Amino acid sequence: MEDFEELFIIEDEEEEEIDSEDEVKLAEIYKLVNKLVKLLENLKSYELKEAASLMLIKEIVGEDKLLLGLASKMLQDISLGFDEDESYVS
Repeated sequence: MEDFEELFIIEDEEEEEIDSEDEVKLAEIYKLVNKLVKLLENLKSYELKEAASLMLIKEIVGEDKLLLGLASKMLQDISLGFDEDESYVS
């Protein structure tokens, strides 16, 4: 889950101010993601784990082409092992 935490670090020069309401929502999303990941890890059937994981990805990405591109690039980086190199920026 460390990777998930890193996604929310804003490294832009012009840091965006996060609304307190959004902070609460983000904290709730983080808790729910942790719970979902634990539930997925506890599934005994690998096929069900794969199907549920893909279903979650599809639901999150939806029709958002930009998010689809970002997710594709992230998955490519992970599959090539670039996520382990801290100096790599995609």
